[in-house]
Amino acid sequence: MNDDKSKSIINFIGEFRDNTEENEFFEQDMRKAAANIKIIILILGILSTVFIIPDYLLVSSKNSFNLIAAGRILFLALIVLLFYCIKYMKKFKELAYWITAYELYCVILFIFVFFQYDKPDYLIQAFGVMVIIIGIFMVTNRFINMIAISVIIIASFNIMALYYIEELNFSEFYAGLVYLIIVLILCVIIAFKDNYYKRINYITNKKLIKLSITDPLTGIYNRAKQNEELNRCINYSQRYNTDLSIVIIDLDDFKKVNDNYGHLIGDKLIIGFVKIVKDIIRKTDIFARWGGEEFVLILPNTDLDEAIEISERIRKTVESNEFEKVNKLTCSFGVAQLSQADDTYSILQKADQMLYTAKNAGKNTVMG
Repeated sequence: MNDDKSKSIINFIGEFRDNTEENEFFEQDMRKAAANIKIIILILGILSTVFIIPDYLLVSSKNSFNLIAAGRILFLALIVLLFYCIKYMKKFKELAYWITAYELYCVILFIFVFFQYDKPDYLIQAFGVMVIIIGIFMVTNRFINMIAISVIIIASFNIMALYYIEELNFSEFYAGLVYLIIVLILCVIIAFKDNYYKRINYITNKKLIKLSITDPLTGIYNRAKQNEELNRCINYSQRYNTDLSIVIIDLDDFKKVNDNYGHLIGDKLIIGFVKIVKDIIRKTDIFARWGGEEFVLILPNTDLDEAIEISERIRKTVESNEFEKVNKLTCSFGVAQLSQADDTYSILQKADQMLYTAKNAGKNTVMG
């Protein structure tokens, strides 16, 4: 995908401009990252709890230390709870809300602990903020959420430092602020590039998958994908005892079209025929190009009579339509309904036999 096209589909925060595309990607991305997220948040939760040791050494008030310890232990307990709940999530994009809420809790806990220290050292505390920012960007989340939480902790920490730390050395303050901003900028750049290229790869993979399963001329499923879908439909139908019919469609005398008018006209005719069929069939029906001028229509929850009725509608519409140069086009249809004894090969064979019968009956006919 070229850079100009990439910029047109991805916005300034590294997300798809199309909300549907973004939601689909983000759900998939969070699902893939869930296992890593569990490990990272558990490690961060344990590290936060370990800080009880310096808290004990630096906080003189027993009540203050007890409150800090309770806050850190609660944070670890919430982390463990999320660790075990992730595998039960149905919509993984909702995990982003939980992660953001936990990060807000972490920010509030840090500020609270900061206030409990008797004489906090600004640069040491600023280093702690850097660690939290790096932790925020380590956990997969929405890019805008990462930035927002990081800005909140930098702003709140520095405002509190100005009011709380007596005899604050302003040289240290400005130096620490610059370090925090540099760390944030570096994290933002790295996260943006990661977001951007993950989405580019996602679009590229989608296109490759589409190319592997679709017919390049018509855009409908190719034979390989049709076989896969037919197997899936047969398994479902036989397991749940539902109707399933298939139709093999052949364009009558199509070789003459190519011989008399050329392959480009033949291609236009096939494209026009496919459009007619797609306008008639249901969203649940599966339409595929079997090869050349032959097509397969898979009709779930459809018995033989219904399949013949759909085929007749297609046949009449195609017959009454005018095509470029050729003017008239007709089709023959072989229809078969699945039985419990059928497999992929046998039902295709039955439909193909019906198509052969339709051809012998004079073409432009539905046989089932």
